[in-house]
Amino acid sequence: MSNRLQLFRQRMAAFEGAADPVEAIESGYYVHSPELLLVDRITTRIALRPSSSHLLIGGIGSGKTTQLLVIRDEINQIEDTQAIYVDVSLHTDISKISNGVLTAIIGLELAHIVEDTEDEDIQKYIQLVRNLAHGYEERRLQSVSRVRPKFIQVKHEGIISKSEKYNISAELIEAVNVLAKYAQYKCNNIIFLLDGLDRLNNSETFIQILNSDTAAISSAGIGLVVVGPLIAFYSLVDSFLDYFYYHPFLDVSNDLEAYSFFENIIRTRSSNEFIEEESIQELIYYSGGVLRDLISLTQAAIEETYLLGDDTVQPEHVLKAVDSFSTGKILGVSDDEIKILKQTMNTEKFIPRTDEDLKLLVKGLILEYKSPQKRYVVHPTINTLIQQISV
Repeated sequence: MSNRLQLFRQRMAAFEGAADPVEAIESGYYVHSPELLLVDRITTRIALRPSSSHLLIGGIGSGKTTQLLVIRDEINQIEDTQAIYVDVSLHTDISKISNGVLTAIIGLELAHIVEDTEDEDIQKYIQLVRNLAHGYEERRLQSVSRVRPKFIQVKHEGIISKSEKYNISAELIEAVNVLAKYAQYKCNNIIFLLDGLDRLNNSETFIQILNSDTAAISSAGIGLVVVGPLIAFYSLVDSFLDYFYYHPFLDVSNDLEAYSFFENIIRTRSSNEFIEEESIQELIYYSGGVLRDLISLTQAAIEETYLLGDDTVQPEHVLKAVDSFSTGKILGVSDDEIKILKQTMNTEKFIPRTDEDLKLLVKGLILEYKSPQKRYVVHPTINTLIQQISV
Protein backbone atom coordinates (compact mmCIF):
# COMPACT_ATOMS: atom_id res chain seq x y z
CA MET A 1 0.00 0.00 0.00
CA SER A 2 1.39 3.41 -0.95
CA ASN A 3 2.03 6.02 1.72
CA ARG A 4 -0.34 8.41 -0.08
CA LEU A 5 -3.20 5.91 -0.07
CA GLN A 6 -2.67 5.13 3.60
CA LEU A 7 -2.52 8.82 4.45
CA PHE A 8 -5.74 9.64 2.61
CA ARG A 9 -7.53 6.68 4.20
CA GLN A 10 -6.67 8.12 7.60
CA ARG A 11 -7.86 11.57 6.57
CA MET A 12 -11.12 10.17 5.18
CA ALA A 13 -11.70 8.18 8.38
CA ALA A 14 -11.38 11.33 10.47
CA PHE A 15 -14.44 12.72 8.67
CA GLU A 16 -16.53 9.57 8.52
CA GLY A 17 -20.09 10.86 8.86
CA ALA A 18 -21.60 7.39 9.27
CA ALA A 19 -19.23 6.47 12.08
CA ASP A 20 -20.47 5.82 15.59
CA PRO A 21 -20.33 9.13 17.55
CA VAL A 22 -18.76 7.14 20.39
CA GLU A 23 -15.72 6.53 18.19
CA ALA A 24 -15.47 10.23 17.38
CA ILE A 25 -15.49 11.11 21.09
CA GLU A 26 -12.95 8.41 21.97
CA SER A 27 -10.72 9.56 19.10
CA GLY A 28 -10.58 13.04 20.60
CA TYR A 29 -12.65 14.68 17.87
CA TYR A 30 -15.31 16.11 20.17
CA VAL A 31 -15.19 19.91 20.40
CA HIS A 32 -16.95 21.47 23.35
CA SER A 33 -18.63 24.86 23.12
CA PRO A 34 -20.37 25.92 26.38
CA GLU A 35 -22.25 28.79 24.74
CA LEU A 36 -23.53 26.86 21.72
CA LEU A 37 -24.21 23.39 23.08
CA LEU A 38 -26.70 22.22 25.70
CA VAL A 39 -24.47 19.66 27.42
CA ASP A 40 -23.61 21.75 30.49
CA ARG A 41 -27.14 23.03 31.02
CA ILE A 42 -28.77 19.60 30.87
CA THR A 43 -26.07 17.89 32.93
CA THR A 44 -26.26 20.51 35.69
CA ARG A 45 -30.04 20.26 35.94
CA ILE A 46 -29.92 16.46 36.09
CA ALA A 47 -27.26 16.62 38.80
CA LEU A 48 -29.60 18.80 40.87
CA ARG A 49 -32.81 16.91 39.99
CA PRO A 50 -31.88 13.34 38.95
CA SER A 51 -35.51 12.32 38.42
CA SER A 52 -36.31 15.30 36.17
CA SER A 53 -37.35 14.88 32.54
CA HIS A 54 -35.95 16.74 29.53
CA LEU A 55 -37.00 17.09 25.90
CA LEU A 56 -34.37 18.00 23.30
CA ILE A 57 -35.59 18.91 19.81
CA GLY A 58 -33.46 19.80 16.82
CA GLY A 59 -32.83 19.07 13.18
CA ILE A 60 -31.24 15.83 12.02
CA GLY A 61 -27.51 16.33 11.76
CA SER A 62 -27.26 19.07 14.39
CA GLY A 63 -25.14 16.91 16.71
CA LYS A 64 -27.76 15.80 19.27
CA THR A 65 -26.49 12.22 19.53
CA THR A 66 -22.96 13.37 20.30
CA GLN A 67 -24.32 15.71 22.97
CA LEU A 68 -26.32 12.87 24.53
CA LEU A 69 -23.23 10.68 24.74
CA VAL A 70 -21.20 13.45 26.37
CA ILE A 71 -24.08 14.09 28.80
CA ARG A 72 -24.07 10.37 29.65
CA ASP A 73 -20.34 10.38 30.35
CA GLU A 74 -20.51 13.50 32.51
CA ILE A 75 -23.49 12.24 34.53
CA ASN A 76 -21.73 8.92 35.15
CA GLN A 77 -18.98 10.82 36.95
CA ILE A 78 -21.52 11.59 39.69
CA GLU A 79 -21.04 8.94 42.35
CA ASP A 80 -24.68 8.06 43.06
CA THR A 81 -26.02 8.38 39.51
CA GLN A 82 -26.07 6.12 36.47
CA ALA A 83 -26.94 7.38 32.99
CA ILE A 84 -27.84 4.89 30.25
CA TYR A 85 -27.92 5.80 26.56
CA VAL A 86 -30.58 3.98 24.51
CA ASP A 87 -31.05 4.19 20.74
CA VAL A 88 -34.77 3.46 20.43
CA SER A 89 -34.40 2.59 16.74
CA LEU A 90 -32.35 -0.48 17.70
CA HIS A 91 -35.33 -1.87 19.60
CA THR A 92 -38.24 -1.05 17.31
CA ASP A 93 -39.32 0.35 13.95
CA ILE A 94 -39.56 4.09 14.63
CA SER A 95 -42.13 4.56 11.84
CA LYS A 96 -44.50 2.13 13.60
CA ILE A 97 -43.88 3.15 17.20
CA SER A 98 -46.92 3.56 19.44
CA ASN A 99 -47.92 4.13 23.05
CA GLY A 100 -46.27 1.73 25.47
CA VAL A 101 -43.17 0.99 23.41
CA LEU A 102 -40.85 3.38 25.28
CA THR A 103 -42.10 2.06 28.62
CA ALA A 104 -41.43 -1.50 27.48
CA ILE A 105 -37.92 -0.58 26.29
CA ILE A 106 -37.13 1.05 29.64
CA GLY A 107 -38.48 -2.07 31.32
CA LEU A 108 -36.10 -4.24 29.28
CA GLU A 109 -33.15 -2.03 30.19
CA LEU A 110 -34.06 -2.21 33.88
CA ALA A 111 -34.45 -5.97 33.61
CA HIS A 112 -30.93 -6.17 32.22
CA ILE A 113 -29.58 -4.10 35.14
CA VAL A 114 -31.08 -6.39 37.81
CA GLU A 115 -31.10 -9.75 35.99
CA ASP A 116 -28.38 -11.24 38.23
CA THR A 117 -30.64 -11.06 41.29
CA GLU A 118 -31.62 -14.22 43.18
CA ASP A 119 -34.88 -12.66 44.36
CA GLU A 120 -37.61 -14.86 42.88
CA ASP A 121 -40.24 -12.10 42.93
CA ILE A 122 -37.96 -9.76 40.97
CA GLN A 123 -37.21 -12.55 38.50
CA LYS A 124 -40.96 -12.89 37.89
CA TYR A 125 -41.22 -9.20 37.07
CA ILE A 126 -38.20 -9.47 34.79
CA GLN A 127 -39.90 -12.26 32.86
CA LEU A 128 -43.18 -10.35 32.81
CA VAL A 129 -41.52 -7.30 31.23
CA ARG A 130 -39.80 -9.46 28.62
CA ASN A 131 -43.05 -11.25 27.82
CA LEU A 132 -45.01 -8.03 27.46
CA ALA A 133 -42.29 -6.42 25.36
CA HIS A 134 -41.45 -9.25 22.97
CA GLY A 135 -44.56 -11.42 23.18
CA TYR A 136 -44.92 -14.99 24.35
CA GLU A 137 -46.86 -18.21 23.83
CA GLU A 138 -48.85 -20.09 26.41
CA ARG A 139 -50.42 -23.55 26.48
CA ARG A 140 -54.09 -23.11 27.27
CA LEU A 141 -56.71 -25.76 28.09
CA GLN A 142 -59.42 -25.73 25.44
CA SER A 143 -61.64 -28.66 26.45
CA VAL A 144 -61.72 -31.90 28.40
CA SER A 145 -62.93 -35.12 26.76
CA ARG A 146 -63.45 -38.58 28.19
CA VAL A 147 -60.09 -39.61 26.83
CA ARG A 148 -57.77 -36.64 27.58
CA PRO A 149 -57.79 -32.86 27.87
CA LYS A 150 -57.17 -30.81 24.72
CA PHE A 151 -54.70 -27.94 24.77
CA ILE A 152 -53.98 -25.16 22.29
CA GLN A 153 -51.01 -22.78 21.87
CA VAL A 154 -52.03 -19.14 22.25
CA LYS A 155 -49.64 -16.50 20.91
CA HIS A 156 -49.52 -13.07 22.56
CA GLU A 157 -47.95 -10.34 20.45
CA GLY A 158 -45.37 -8.12 22.12
CA ILE A 159 -45.83 -4.39 22.61
CA ILE A 160 -42.64 -3.53 20.73
CA SER A 161 -43.66 -5.44 17.60
CA LYS A 162 -47.18 -4.00 17.36
CA SER A 163 -47.82 -1.38 14.71
CA GLU A 164 -51.25 -0.27 15.90
CA LYS A 165 -51.98 2.01 18.83
CA TYR A 166 -51.46 0.33 22.17
CA ASN A 167 -52.49 1.52 25.59
CA ILE A 168 -49.94 1.03 28.36
CA SER A 169 -51.17 -1.78 30.58
CA ALA A 170 -51.26 -1.48 34.34
CA GLU A 171 -49.14 -4.62 34.70
CA LEU A 172 -46.37 -3.11 32.55
CA ILE A 173 -46.33 0.07 34.64
CA GLU A 174 -46.28 -1.98 37.84
CA ALA A 175 -43.39 -4.13 36.57
CA VAL A 176 -41.35 -1.08 35.53
CA ASN A 177 -41.95 0.54 38.93
CA VAL A 178 -40.85 -2.58 40.80
CA LEU A 179 -37.72 -3.07 38.68
CA ALA A 180 -36.86 0.64 38.95
CA LYS A 181 -37.06 0.59 42.74
CA TYR A 182 -34.92 -2.54 42.89
CA ALA A 183 -32.37 -1.09 40.47
CA GLN A 184 -32.16 2.04 42.60
CA TYR A 185 -30.84 -0.08 45.46
CA LYS A 186 -27.74 -0.55 43.30
CA CYS A 187 -27.59 3.05 42.21
CA ASN A 188 -29.67 5.76 43.84
CA ASN A 189 -30.43 7.63 40.64
CA ILE A 190 -31.01 6.26 37.14
CA ILE A 191 -31.32 8.43 34.04
CA PHE A 192 -32.19 7.16 30.56
CA LEU A 193 -31.14 9.10 27.47
CA LEU A 194 -33.53 8.11 24.67
CA ASP A 195 -32.20 8.77 21.17
CA GLY A 196 -33.63 8.07 17.71
CA LEU A 197 -37.10 9.56 17.96
CA ASP A 198 -35.97 12.56 15.89
CA ARG A 199 -36.48 10.26 12.87
CA LEU A 200 -40.22 10.11 13.56
CA ASN A 201 -42.08 12.17 10.97
CA ASN A 202 -45.49 12.09 12.64
CA SER A 203 -45.73 14.82 15.28
CA GLU A 204 -49.11 13.59 16.55
CA THR A 205 -47.70 10.14 17.32
CA PHE A 206 -44.69 11.66 19.05
CA ILE A 207 -46.84 13.89 21.26
CA GLN A 208 -49.09 10.96 22.22
CA ILE A 209 -46.05 8.92 23.18
CA LEU A 210 -44.59 11.84 25.07
CA ASN A 211 -47.83 12.27 27.00
CA SER A 212 -48.32 8.61 27.92
CA ASP A 213 -44.92 6.93 28.17
CA THR A 214 -42.90 9.69 29.79
CA ALA A 215 -45.52 9.98 32.51
CA ALA A 216 -45.37 6.23 33.15
CA ILE A 217 -41.58 6.19 33.23
CA SER A 218 -41.24 9.32 35.37
CA SER A 219 -43.69 7.90 37.89
CA ALA A 220 -41.05 5.25 38.64
CA GLY A 221 -38.62 7.97 39.75
CA ILE A 222 -36.47 7.62 36.65
CA GLY A 223 -34.80 10.61 35.02
CA LEU A 224 -35.28 11.08 31.28
CA VAL A 225 -33.71 12.93 28.38
CA VAL A 226 -35.71 12.40 25.17
CA VAL A 227 -34.64 13.50 21.70
CA GLY A 228 -37.61 14.51 19.55
CA PRO A 229 -38.24 15.29 15.88
CA LEU A 230 -37.97 18.83 14.57
CA ILE A 231 -41.52 18.65 13.19
CA ALA A 232 -42.90 18.35 16.73
CA PHE A 233 -41.54 21.79 17.62
CA TYR A 234 -44.19 23.43 15.44
CA SER A 235 -47.13 21.54 16.95
CA LEU A 236 -45.99 21.06 20.52
CA VAL A 237 -48.36 22.83 22.90
CA ASP A 238 -47.04 21.31 26.11
CA SER A 239 -43.89 19.23 26.31
CA PHE A 240 -45.21 17.15 29.24
CA LEU A 241 -41.67 17.12 30.59
CA ASP A 242 -39.91 19.33 33.11
CA TYR A 243 -37.51 21.02 30.69
CA PHE A 244 -37.61 21.79 26.99
CA TYR A 245 -34.65 22.61 24.74
CA TYR A 246 -34.61 23.57 21.09
CA HIS A 247 -31.27 23.07 19.35
CA PRO A 248 -31.32 24.99 16.05
CA PHE A 249 -28.66 24.93 13.38
CA LEU A 250 -25.82 27.41 13.80
CA ASP A 251 -25.70 30.62 11.78
CA VAL A 252 -22.04 30.34 10.73
CA SER A 253 -22.41 33.31 8.36
CA ASN A 254 -23.42 35.80 11.07
CA ASP A 255 -22.25 34.31 14.36
CA LEU A 256 -18.49 34.46 14.89
CA GLU A 257 -18.61 31.97 17.77
CA ALA A 258 -20.53 29.48 15.63
CA TYR A 259 -18.00 29.91 12.82
CA SER A 260 -15.08 29.38 15.22
CA PHE A 261 -16.78 26.26 16.60
CA PHE A 262 -17.04 24.71 13.13
CA GLU A 263 -13.50 25.80 12.31
CA ASN A 264 -12.24 24.03 15.45
CA ILE A 265 -14.06 20.87 14.41
CA ILE A 266 -12.19 20.78 11.09
CA ARG A 267 -8.83 21.65 12.63
CA THR A 268 -9.27 19.04 15.37
CA ARG A 269 -9.65 16.34 12.72
CA SER A 270 -7.09 17.58 10.21
CA SER A 271 -3.78 19.40 9.97
CA ASN A 272 -3.66 23.05 8.92
CA GLU A 273 -1.42 22.19 5.99
CA PHE A 274 -3.78 19.63 4.48
CA ILE A 275 -6.99 21.70 4.17
CA GLU A 276 -6.23 25.16 2.85
CA GLU A 277 -7.62 28.17 4.73
CA GLU A 278 -9.91 29.20 1.88
CA SER A 279 -11.20 25.64 1.63
CA ILE A 280 -12.06 25.66 5.33
CA GLN A 281 -14.04 28.85 4.83
CA GLU A 282 -15.90 27.31 1.89
CA LEU A 283 -16.68 24.11 3.81
CA ILE A 284 -18.07 26.05 6.77
CA TYR A 285 -20.21 28.26 4.53
CA TYR A 286 -21.66 25.40 2.48
CA SER A 287 -22.37 23.33 5.60
CA GLY A 288 -25.11 25.83 6.45
CA GLY A 289 -24.28 25.35 10.13
CA VAL A 290 -25.33 21.68 9.95
CA LEU A 291 -22.69 19.61 11.72
CA ARG A 292 -23.35 16.41 9.78
CA ASP A 293 -23.15 18.27 6.47
CA LEU A 294 -19.82 19.83 7.48
CA ILE A 295 -18.40 16.36 8.13
CA SER A 296 -19.85 14.86 4.93
CA LEU A 297 -18.71 17.72 2.69
CA THR A 298 -15.21 17.69 4.12
CA GLN A 299 -14.85 13.97 3.53
CA ALA A 300 -16.17 14.36 -0.04
CA ALA A 301 -13.67 17.17 -0.68
CA ILE A 302 -10.84 14.96 0.58
CA GLU A 303 -11.98 12.25 -1.81
CA GLU A 304 -11.96 14.71 -4.73
CA THR A 305 -8.44 15.77 -3.72
CA TYR A 306 -7.23 12.19 -3.88
CA LEU A 307 -8.94 11.43 -7.20
CA LEU A 308 -7.38 14.51 -8.83
CA GLY A 309 -3.91 13.58 -7.57
CA ASP A 310 -3.50 16.67 -5.38
CA ASP A 311 -1.98 16.77 -1.92
CA THR A 312 -4.04 19.53 -0.28
CA VAL A 313 -7.77 20.27 -0.23
CA GLN A 314 -8.32 23.32 -2.43
CA PRO A 315 -11.50 25.37 -3.07
CA GLU A 316 -12.14 23.61 -6.40
CA HIS A 317 -12.25 20.28 -4.57
CA VAL A 318 -14.84 21.70 -2.18
CA LEU A 319 -16.99 22.94 -5.07
CA LYS A 320 -16.92 19.50 -6.71
CA ALA A 321 -18.03 17.98 -3.42
CA VAL A 322 -20.82 20.56 -3.11
CA ASP A 323 -22.01 19.78 -6.63
CA SER A 324 -22.39 16.07 -5.87
CA PHE A 325 -23.92 16.76 -2.46
CA SER A 326 -26.55 19.19 -3.81
CA THR A 327 -27.76 16.77 -6.48
CA GLY A 328 -28.54 14.11 -3.92
CA LYS A 329 -30.08 16.59 -1.52
CA ILE A 330 -32.94 17.67 -3.79
CA LEU A 331 -33.92 14.21 -5.04
CA GLY A 332 -37.68 13.75 -4.62
CA VAL A 333 -38.41 17.46 -4.11
CA SER A 334 -41.77 18.39 -5.64
CA ASP A 335 -42.53 21.39 -7.87
CA ASP A 336 -44.51 23.00 -5.05
CA GLU A 337 -41.52 22.63 -2.75
CA ILE A 338 -39.24 24.12 -5.41
CA LYS A 339 -41.53 27.17 -5.54
CA ILE A 340 -41.29 27.58 -1.76
CA LEU A 341 -37.50 27.29 -1.93
CA LYS A 342 -37.30 29.92 -4.67
CA GLN A 343 -39.58 32.29 -2.80
CA THR A 344 -37.50 31.91 0.35
CA MET A 345 -34.30 32.61 -1.59
CA ASN A 346 -35.73 35.70 -3.31
CA THR A 347 -37.62 37.29 -0.42
CA GLU A 348 -35.86 35.82 2.64
CA LYS A 349 -39.36 35.32 4.07
CA PHE A 350 -40.56 31.96 5.27
CA ILE A 351 -43.34 31.04 7.68
CA PRO A 352 -43.69 27.30 8.35
CA ARG A 353 -47.43 26.63 8.06
CA THR A 354 -48.16 23.92 5.49
CA ASP A 355 -47.04 20.29 5.29
CA GLU A 356 -44.71 21.26 2.43
CA ASP A 357 -43.10 23.94 4.61
CA LEU A 358 -42.50 21.50 7.44
CA LYS A 359 -41.12 18.85 5.10
CA LEU A 360 -38.53 21.30 3.80
CA LEU A 361 -37.45 22.03 7.37
CA VAL A 362 -37.30 18.36 8.32
CA LYS A 363 -35.28 17.52 5.19
CA GLY A 364 -32.87 20.32 6.00
CA LEU A 365 -33.48 22.11 2.70
CA ILE A 366 -34.58 25.19 4.62
CA LEU A 367 -32.58 25.92 7.74
CA GLU A 368 -33.79 27.80 10.79
CA TYR A 369 -31.40 29.93 12.84
CA LYS A 370 -32.19 31.41 16.24
CA SER A 371 -29.04 33.43 16.93
CA PRO A 372 -27.90 36.16 16.53
CA GLN A 373 -31.40 36.64 15.10
CA LYS A 374 -34.16 34.34 13.94
CA ARG A 375 -34.10 33.74 10.21
CA TYR A 376 -34.65 31.05 7.60
CA VAL A 377 -32.36 30.30 4.66
CA VAL A 378 -32.22 27.77 1.86
CA HIS A 379 -29.37 25.32 2.39
CA PRO A 380 -26.31 26.94 0.70
CA THR A 381 -25.40 23.79 -1.24
CA ILE A 382 -28.62 23.88 -3.30
CA ASN A 383 -28.91 27.61 -4.02
CA THR A 384 -27.42 27.47 -7.50
CA LEU A 385 -29.25 24.27 -8.40
CA ILE A 386 -32.64 25.64 -7.35
CA GLN A 387 -32.14 28.77 -9.44
CA GLN A 388 -31.57 26.63 -12.52
CA ILE A 389 -34.86 24.68 -12.10
CA SER A 390 -37.92 26.09 -13.88
CA VAL A 391 -41.39 25.23 -12.54
